Amino acid sequence: MVSGNKGSGIADAFDGSNFSADQLKVTKKDATNLSLMCICAILACLGIAVFVFMNVPWETRMPYDGKYNRSGNGIPMQIAMAPVLVPIFGIWRAVSRPDKNPRTKAGRIRGYVLAVVFLLICILVQWTMANAILVAGGYQS
Repeated sequence: MVSGNKGSGIADAFDGSNFSADQLKVTKKDATNLSLMCICAILACLGIAVFVFMNVPWETRMPYDGKYNRSGNGIPMQIAMAPVLVPIFGIWRAVSRPDKNPRTKAGRIRGYVLAVVFLLICILVQWTMANAILVAGGYQS
């Protein structure tokens, strides 16, 4: 029997025992702020997807005539809009829990910068994909 272990699982690994009261407060605040940024990125990507779905015919396919296109058709636009959400959900899951060990101020700043850059890249990829679908669907030229 292990003393001090109240449960099992990944979520129980955070007990705050290595943290001072100030570090504990800052760590929980960081987790909340990063989660809110991820939610905003998810909403932005979903907004772009909804705009595309409303303005492009449902049977629109992404133009693709590369090496692996055996059927002669591209992928459906509904599938082309979904993959960007997967890494955003992954980063949201990773940042929604507080850290196990205290981080320095530089480490926290680095985490914020990396998260913002990653989320902006995901939104830019969704925007680019939506632009290509809008052109293929005839909404934009």
